[in-house]
Amino acid sequence: MNLPERRNALGKSLYLALGAALAELQDDEHVRALVLNGGRHFCSGGDLAELGGTPTELRAAMHVGHRIVRSLTSGRLPVVAAVEGNAYGAGFSIAMACDFAIADQSASFCAAFGRVALVPDYGLLWSLPQRLGIRLTREIVMLCEPINAARALEIGLVDRLTGPGEALQAAVALAERLADAPPGTIATTRAVLARLPLSLDTLLAWEADTQSALLASADFAEGVAAFRERRSPRFSGR
Repeated sequence: MNLPERRNALGKSLYLALGAALAELQDDEHVRALVLNGGRHFCSGGDLAELGGTPTELRAAMHVGHRIVRSLTSGRLPVVAAVEGNAYGAGFSIAMACDFAIADQSASFCAAFGRVALVPDYGLLWSLPQRLGIRLTREIVMLCEPINAARALEIGLVDRLTGPGEALQAAVALAERLADAPPGTIATTRAVLARLPLSLDTLLAWEADTQSALLASADFAEGVAAFRERRSPRFSGR
């Protein structure tokens, strides 16, 4: 995200570009993992200057945002958020929709929706309880208080905390590890995690379908061969 003069406020131009980029990357078979970054400020939230229109127009805009959330949470590619500066409102939601969130010491998070009489959007009421549980989610979304980087790490809001300006480098290193993992395993695991909670019977049926297909894959054969030959596997996604 690259609108530094607006602290990456999520207006139409940015959310359309982000949605298009995610769709393109999800379809690129050469891409194995994504890093989402915003420079000095991850994303300051929805652009209040653009938050107007008819209910039909606003609903259409929300649906574009929802495609972004679905791509981040259940697309085939794992996503690492590298957060510096503010991740407020929808920016906070986008960071929480990623598989991993790495922040530097300047990071600040806030579910600021209630300050302007809105409810959390971009899937925050789904993603945040998965990270923190209901009690902390209730506190964060109802009180709308900023959370600094140290507190974010303490409560599990972010997965790792880095020194100043080091979040992107750490996120890329993590994404490289994810890119080396078997793509089919990553994609199917993300898909079922996005559907939780499931009943035990539903989960076991998913296991039977998924594991039987993966056991017949070239990547499974490569993993076994690499284990026997004591080398790193080279997964192809087949």
